[in-house]
Amino acid sequence: VLRADTNYRSPRDVTALVNRLAAPTRAIASGSPIAASDWEILTYTDTASLLDATKKAITRCIGLGFRRETIATVTFRGGDGSALFAYDALVRLLETVFRFKGQSAPAVVFSEIDFERFDESAMRRLFVGATRASMKLVLVMSERAARQLLERTEA
Repeated sequence: VLRADTNYRSPRDVTALVNRLAAPTRAIASGSPIAASDWEILTYTDTASLLDATKKAITRCIGLGFRRETIATVTFRGGDGSALFAYDALVRLLETVFRFKGQSAPAVVFSEIDFERFDESAMRRLFVGATRASMKLVLVMSERAARQLLERTEA
């Protein structure tokens, strides 16, 4: 078994977020030269607001100077369960968290994040999706998931 305790890909604030969420026995150290991605959370309540929040997140990244081809839109759900795959305008930009594992992008819009309770599976998906960003991370979450995440990060 090979274990790496240093994350060189993700900005230091994203690594700190993951450490707060996962509360690992051995914290992940950050080796990134980028201190802050100023990660953000946008929330949604239904499919229409999910689409709007995802578009808003992509637009924010473009406004920060990221080119479309450097922005990965990653869905928390699998391809079959994703509402976003039904929209042609997003399909060329969209990837599932499962298929995007091992890859990275300067800007990541991690969308369609929803869970009833923050369990091991949700934590692992959040870890994988959030640590794909090398410069900017925007989380698009259901209101209930955002509440749980904020409770864990503020505790």
